[in-house]
Amino acid sequence: MTALINFVIIATIGNLSKRFLPKNTGDILTTLIINFTLPMTVFVGITSSQIDLSKLFFVLIGFLGSLLIFWGGKFLLRTLKIKDVRISTVILLAFCGMNIGLFMYPLAEMLWGIASITYFALYDLGNSFIVFGVGKSVAEGKGGKFHIVDLLEFPPFIALILAFLLNSVALPEFILSPMMVIKDANNFLIMFLVGFYFNIVSLKANSRILTISVTTKYLLGIIVSLSTLLIPVSTELQRISLFLSPLLPSAMMSIVYSVKNNYDSELASSFVSLTTLISFIIVFIVTAIMGF
Repeated sequence: MTALINFVIIATIGNLSKRFLPKNTGDILTTLIINFTLPMTVFVGITSSQIDLSKLFFVLIGFLGSLLIFWGGKFLLRTLKIKDVRISTVILLAFCGMNIGLFMYPLAEMLWGIASITYFALYDLGNSFIVFGVGKSVAEGKGGKFHIVDLLEFPPFIALILAFLLNSVALPEFILSPMMVIKDANNFLIMFLVGFYFNIVSLKANSRILTISVTTKYLLGIIVSLSTLLIPVSTELQRISLFLSPLLPSAMMSIVYSVKNNYDSELASSFVSLTTLISFIIVFIVTAIMGF
């Protein structure tokens, strides 16, 4: 609950601040997030968790689950027939992966301890191909097609790969210390960015599209989650990690991509805000039902 309160307060500050901050504030924050704070958050989050290599199948499940949800989003767009590219692209971006690292890492640590991040991190690696690969491609008008080489030019993905490669390496304090300082700014900047672009007028104007899209996203997520129950696991922590991951919010990168490519960033912020609230509720309900 503390995490939800923090999100609401910081997003509100961001929303109020746009009255007196320059119009290009969002662009500047986006640049900082992509090139500095998000890569450090990904790197520190994964290197601080012990990765169990015997559970690498979580990566495949994360990729396939996120890919299924993306395909569902593409099918939805064909059904809705939205003519405005600034809106249709944002809707599809909202189906490009889940916000696992920024949303679930701190929440999982609070609920189940630092060890719980391990399995979410593995799922997130597969999910990251959709967020950073497919999402970037969609934002650039390529329809979701991308080459692995393209990902190697994207700082967050580079940080992700380096983190897995250096997972068992003890980095010296003089390297980790500045990384932690940069990483600690990430949550604030992204929550602030959500609020900065949130617009109640945009929420009302696109209420029908948002309702249909958000409902579809979670229906697809439930299908993937229920499918994971067929996968044998050895602990309850692994079970709940697999079950919850497809039900997490739309990736914050959908806002970042929207700002960078001049799409409807206010709609993107509305989508992220709604799914963040819904997923908070889902996490606590599922945790209570599973008694974990």
